[in-house]
Amino acid sequence: MISFNFDFSLLRVEFRNFWSRSWTTPFKNKFIELELHTSEALIGFNFLWTTQRDHAGLDVQLSLFGLCVHFNFYDNRHWDGATATWEK
Repeated sequence: MISFNFDFSLLRVEFRNFWSRSWTTPFKNKFIELELHTSEALIGFNFLWTTQRDHAGLDVQLSLFGLCVHFNFYDNRHWDGATATWEK
């Protein structure tokens, strides 16, 4: 897992999702999501890349003045930690 987060928050806002969309990809079990929603961050950047866990993949969020653009490229399978394989 690689994770990097930076947030400077001063705002108190109620969560609201303005727009969201998801797409299938040519890769088996991989999907893309893109959304625009509110955030408490005045400015922020979140990066997360994971493997061998539920819904592993790339997750990036950019926040500016209370709005956040969120991109997620993920695997829709669940990880079985006991057998160290994807669940069937």
